[in-house]
Amino acid sequence: MNRPPTRVAFPRLPQSGRSGLIRQSKTRSDGLTRRAFLRSVLGVVAAPSLVPASVLGRDGRLAPSNRIVMGAIGMGFAWDLFLRRSDTQFVAVCDVQRERRLKAKNAVDAYYSHQDCRHYRDFRDLLARPEIDAVYIATPDHWHALITIAAARAGKHVYCQKPLTRTIAEGRAVVQAVRAHNIVFQHGTQQRHDPKMLFGCELVRNGYIGQLKQVKIGSPQGRVCGPQPIEPVPEGVDWEMWQGPAPWAPFTSCRIRAHDWYFFSDYSIGYIAGWGVHHADSAQQACGLDEPTGPITVDARGEFPKDGPFDTPYKWNMNYHFANGVTWHWTHTPSWEPLPNWNNPTQHRMGIRLEGSEGWVFIWRNLVEAHPQSLLSVKIGPRDKIRLVEPGGEPIPDFIQCVRQGRRTCAPVEVAHRSTTLCSLGAISMDLRRPVVWDPAKEEFVNDEPANRLRARAMREPWTI
Repeated sequence: MNRPPTRVAFPRLPQSGRSGLIRQSKTRSDGLTRRAFLRSVLGVVAAPSLVPASVLGRDGRLAPSNRIVMGAIGMGFAWDLFLRRSDTQFVAVCDVQRERRLKAKNAVDAYYSHQDCRHYRDFRDLLARPEIDAVYIATPDHWHALITIAAARAGKHVYCQKPLTRTIAEGRAVVQAVRAHNIVFQHGTQQRHDPKMLFGCELVRNGYIGQLKQVKIGSPQGRVCGPQPIEPVPEGVDWEMWQGPAPWAPFTSCRIRAHDWYFFSDYSIGYIAGWGVHHADSAQQACGLDEPTGPITVDARGEFPKDGPFDTPYKWNMNYHFANGVTWHWTHTPSWEPLPNWNNPTQHRMGIRLEGSEGWVFIWRNLVEAHPQSLLSVKIGPRDKIRLVEPGGEPIPDFIQCVRQGRRTCAPVEVAHRSTTLCSLGAISMDLRRPVVWDPAKEEFVNDEPANRLRARAMREPWTI
C-alpha cells in the first residue's frame, strides 16, 4: 500500500520565512508572493462599506468584534460546520476546484445576504488575511500537515478533519507547530462529543466492568474498483495544486472524487484511518490510552485490490497488544450501522465492544449497550475518578467556545496524533506482513529499521515541512 520513500527522514520545522508560512522555492509561481499578499489585504480594504444589520449585531447576533472570524480550506466534509452560528463570521473559502469554491462562496453569501465572502485557490492567500482568527481544514489527508502547520505559524486556530496526517512524522511536526505557536486545535473525531459514548467510556474507566481485558472494533471496509481511464484535467481544476506534496499522477476523475481519494495510498492510508480513526480514538479514550504508555505490539494483515488504481486495504484483521495487557481486535465490517444479533465470527459489529472481567460495554454514536444491563442506570458522580464531561454532565465546550476561552479542546492535537498513529501502525504492519513493536514515548519501532523508514515519506518538491 505505502510505496517505499525515495528519501526518508523526519521532516524538520523550517525557520519562519515569508509571512511565517510554508517555505517554498523562490522560483515557483504559486508561492505567497508580495502581490498575492497585497491582493488579499486589499480585498479586505475594498469590501463594501454598506453591510447588513446582522453583521452589526442588530438582529440578536453578536457584533463583529465579538465573533470568531473564520475561513474554510478545502470544501470537503462539513466545511460549513461553523457557518450558521451567532458567534462566528465566515469571510473566506478556499479550494483548488473552482466549482466547489464558488458554490461554497455562494452558500456563505446567501446566508449573510451579501457578496463579501472571498474565495481563493491557494490556501496561503487565505492565511495571509490578518483578520481571520480560525480555519476549518477539510482537504484530502496528504494536505493536512502542510496546511495546519502554515495556519499555526500564521497564528490561526485550527479545526482539522480526521485523520490528522498521512504519516507519523507529519503528525509529530503538526504537534510541534501547534505547541510552538500556542493555537487552539481540534481534531474532527467528533465522537468525543457524543454523550452516550462518553458515558460508556466512563463506565469502563471507572471499573464498572471490572478489569478491562479486550476491545473488539468493527469499522467500515474499504473499496475496490476496476481500471480507470486517463482523462484531461477539467477546466477550473488545479491538478498540480491538488496533488501538492503527493507523487505526480495522470488525472483520472476518481482521484479527486469523494470518498474515492481515500483509497489511493498517495493521499491516504485508506479507510483504516479515513474512517477507522473515529473508533481508534474512542477506543483509546475508553482504555485510558490518550497519554503514551509502554510498547505496543501490532500484528495486522490486509487484503488489497488486485486491479484498478485503488491500492489501500479494503479488508483487514488487526491485533494490538498494549503494555497494560489490554488487547484490541479490529476488523473491517460491511455494515455502517451496528446491526442487532450480529454473529459473524470473523468480522466485528460496527462499533466498539469493551470486555472486562465483570461485564461489557458496547458504544456507538448515540448508543450504549451493556451487560449487566443495570450498568445503564449508573450515575457517574463525584466518587468516580474519571469524568470525561464537565462537572454538570455537559460535554467539553466545542471548538469555537474553546477559541473564545483559550481552552484545550476535547480532541487536542496530541490525542489526534496518537489516535492517527494507531491507524498507521496497523497499515505499516500490513505493508511489512509481519508484527511490529512501537515505542510511543520515543515514537519509533523497536530495533526495526524497515518499519522506521515507513514513519515518513518524501514530499514532492517544492513542498516540505
